[in-house]
Order: sequence, then C-alpha cells, then structure tokens
Amino acid sequence: MAAFSSLIKKNRYQLINLHRIIKAQSSFKIVFTLCFALFFEVGLFWLFLDGFNFLHRMGGVGLIIISKLFDIFFLGMGFMLIVSSIVSSYSTIYRSDEIPFLLTRPFSISQIVLYKFFESTGLSSWAFFFIIIPFICAYGYHENMSAAFVVWNFLFSIPFLITCSGIGTVITIIIVRWIPLGRYLRIPGIGIAVIAAWFLIHELLKYRSITTESDLNLSMLLPGFTLASNPLLPSYWISEGIMLLTGGQWLNGVMFGIMITSTSMVICISIEWVGQKIFHEGWQRLTNGSSINERAPVMLWWLQNILLVFPSDIRAIVMKDIRTFFRDPVQWSQALIFFGLLALYFSNLRTFRYHTFPENWRNTIAFLNVFSVSAVICSLGARFIYPQLSLEGQGFWILGLSPARMSRILLTKFFLALSCMLLVSTSLMFLSARMLNAAPIVVVVAILLVCSISAVVCGLSTGLGAIYLDISQKNPAAIVSGFGGTLNLVLSLCFMLVAIIPFGMIFHLNLLHRMNNHQMYNSLIIAGLWLVVLTVLSIITPLYLGLKTLLRREY
Repeated sequence: MAAFSSLIKKNRYQLINLHRIIKAQSSFKIVFTLCFALFFEVGLFWLFLDGFNFLHRMGGVGLIIISKLFDIFFLGMGFMLIVSSIVSSYSTIYRSDEIPFLLTRPFSISQIVLYKFFESTGLSSWAFFFIIIPFICAYGYHENMSAAFVVWNFLFSIPFLITCSGIGTVITIIIVRWIPLGRYLRIPGIGIAVIAAWFLIHELLKYRSITTESDLNLSMLLPGFTLASNPLLPSYWISEGIMLLTGGQWLNGVMFGIMITSTSMVICISIEWVGQKIFHEGWQRLTNGSSINERAPVMLWWLQNILLVFPSDIRAIVMKDIRTFFRDPVQWSQALIFFGLLALYFSNLRTFRYHTFPENWRNTIAFLNVFSVSAVICSLGARFIYPQLSLEGQGFWILGLSPARMSRILLTKFFLALSCMLLVSTSLMFLSARMLNAAPIVVVVAILLVCSISAVVCGLSTGLGAIYLDISQKNPAAIVSGFGGTLNLVLSLCFMLVAIIPFGMIFHLNLLHRMNNHQMYNSLIIAGLWLVVLTVLSIITPLYLGLKTLLRREY
C-alpha cells in the first residue's frame, strides 16, 4: 500500500505545481478557455431549464417524463463514460511513457494498472461533471429541491463514475490482450463477442421496471426508457438513490448508495485481478509487435496502387499520413466515435418521428444537424489536421531539403485532409436530409455549408499549423494546446457561426411569412456568393502565410 500511496503522492505534487504549468500557457488561451467554459455551463443550464419548463407546460405526460428523466440521463452518461474510458485508458495505460519506468520499480503490476486506472478516470471525469452540474442545477431549480439534492448527487456520482470507467478499462485490457486475434480466430472471436452482447441485452430486458400503465406508454414514447429503468443497471441505482434520499426515505436510499459503492469496489478489485493476469502480456504484445507476422508486409498496399495516377512525391506524402493515422488507435478511434455517434443519431431520426414534424421544425432540426456536424469538424480539424506538420518532428529538415517543393507538401496535406473531411461530412448531411424528408433547397444549402466549413477548417488548420510549427514537441495534445491551436479553434468556430446563421435566419424569416419565396431565393443567392468569397479568402490567406513561414525557415 505504501508503494501505491507514493504514486498518488506524485500526482498530488503535480497538482500543487499546476499553477506553474498555467503560467506557461498563453493568456489568450486561458481567458478564452474560461469564458468558453462559463458560457457553456450557463448555456446548458438554460437549455435544460427550458426543456423542463416545456415538459411542465405539457402537463400529464410531460410531468411523468420529468420524473423519469434521471434514469435516462444517467444511462446516457454511463454509456458515454464507458466509451470515453475505453479511449482514454488505452492511451493512459498502454501508451504512457511512465509504464516502462514503473515496471522497473518496486511496484506490482496490479498497483500500476490500478494507479493508471484512477488517472484515466480523472481524465474522463471532467466532461462528466461538466455536463451533470448544469443538469442538476436546472432540475433542482425547476423542482424547488433543497441543497441536500446537490450533495446526494455529488456523493453518488463518484462511485458511479468509478463503476462506468472501470468497465471501460476492463474492456480495454481484454481487447489489447486478445484482439486482433489470429487469422483463423478473428471472425469466430468477433462472432462470440456479438452473441455475448446480444445475450446480455436480452437478459437485461427481461427485468423491466414497468409497473403502471403510464410507464408502459412512456416506454413507447421515449426510446431507451425500458433499459434505463432496469433495476440491474447502475444508472437506475443512482437515480433512485438520489430521489429516495432527497424525499427523506433514508433506509432505501442508503441501500442504493451501498449497492453502487460496493459495485465500484468490486470493479476496482476486478481491475487489479485482470491487470495482474493479462496486462503485462498485452503490453509486451503491443510494444514488441508480436503479431507482426500476421500482418501484411505493406499497410494499405491496394490504396497505393490506386494513387499511381499521382506523382511519386505526392503519393509518398499521402500514404505516409494515412498510415500514420491508422497505426495510432487513439486517433482513428476518436474520429470513429465522433462521426459514428452522429451517424447513429441521423440514421434514427425517423425513430423519433422527426420526419413527420411541420416544415419549420424540420428546417430547424436540419440546421441544428449542420451545426453539430460543423462543430465536430472544427474539433477534429484542431485535433488532427493542425498538428500534422509539427508531428514531422526533427525529421522535418528532410522535407525541407527534398526535391519536392514546400508548396506541394503543404497543398498535399490540405487536399488530403479536405477529401477525407468532405467524404464524411457530406455523407452525414445527406443521410440527415433523407431521414428528415427535408426540402431540396434545404438539402442543397446544408451540403453547401458543410463543404464550405470543411474547406475552411482544413485551410486554417493546415496554414496555422505551418505558421506555428513546433517540431520539438511529440505530443499532439501539447501542440494543440498552444496559442496557435487555440487561435485555430477560435477562428474555425467563428467562421462556422458566420456561415450558418445567415442561412438559418433567411429560412426562419420565410417560415414566419416576413419574406416571400422570391425574396428568399434572392437572399439565398446573395448569402451564397458571400459565403463563396469568404470561404476562398479564409482558405487562401492562412495557406499563403503558412507557405511564406515555411520558406523562411532554415533546414
């Protein structure tokens, strides 16, 4: 236990010295981050409060939904925590530079894994509390709850967070150890996993907490209500425990508290046991590449054959960037999660009957979907495209002295990022429009907007990445967190708002009959021309300045 406490003490000293790290950051980044966090929290609070007021005005069904929202909210948060933990625990446990150092010190493997699990949970928890705080405040304000309601939420959230994050960590350790499997066991292994998941969901659905006719009707109106009300899930324990304790039913409330706390302890013991048994083998397999003989000698060789139409220097840069991206599970898993969740949501729009809404509501949902896709584009551009040039590292001089002109290198990276971004963003918007049965003019505008935003985000990220080149840094997160990365994200978000809001206002005024169809089409033409001019300037300017900066460098 003394060895484990020394690891915790090390993190405590890091937190104490956190002010030194903050002082090293740019003032612009700190001010922008604080303002954005405050705006985000206040915005979520008013959004949740407006939703509660809307449900309250519905009466009957609305009041029943409000009483059951806690179950659904914590079910969604639990799922998000598990997915986030899978991603963060992989990079924290297996990709950390500390692991080789800790393995040579007098720490047991179980202690190292448990310590890294708590570190990963800490990284995942900030988003959890960032969302739950405005939700709790809005719910408590709407329902006139006492201060004890906030206290119970905080006390129950900690073991709930540990439980969900622990499940994700266990899944990660098992996946790294046995996946990818051998060539002959890969398909059967995936099939067994799918069958096991289906069996688990089927068994959980047997225990349905539907005791009244209102619950039965509610389960038909709210997708996921049946699963959220399942008494075998931690999301049900935390919601019921908080409500019972707030209502003064101490015995039942404490019982749910003990249940979720003991579950979190069992999860920690399971992580210790699983880590002791299989972590070291998985880590060795990952670092030593023990399955190298099972892989193709050249990754994505078929794509290289397709790119034969391009010159050899462009083809080499493209293949290198694509292979680097797919060889890092942290990068492609984050992109897959972001766009996968959007695709899942868009493909289920008709499940929520959104396509049967009046035209004004469908247009509003369409522009909200444009906003959501654009926000993801901005975040991924800042996370993946901006640090691409800096990640060339100390070998950047090879590019500077190579026969390929720097302009070709910069434009190749821009067009590669743009082609990938356009492929995903336009596909998602087309899927959204089809699910909503949106008008053709709305579909054209939505696709035009995401194409424009994708192009500008790629141009800004590539150009600013060249201007604020940092080849001494190997960590992409550290590159993004600098002044250039923050400026890139701010400018991308600003362009997104400037691009979307005019078109949204035109359609909104038309639906309010303050603008006839002829005026609407003329306004759309003017807004489209303005968007094209702004897009071209926002692409050319950063790329030109970035190229000038690269040409002035000495290699």
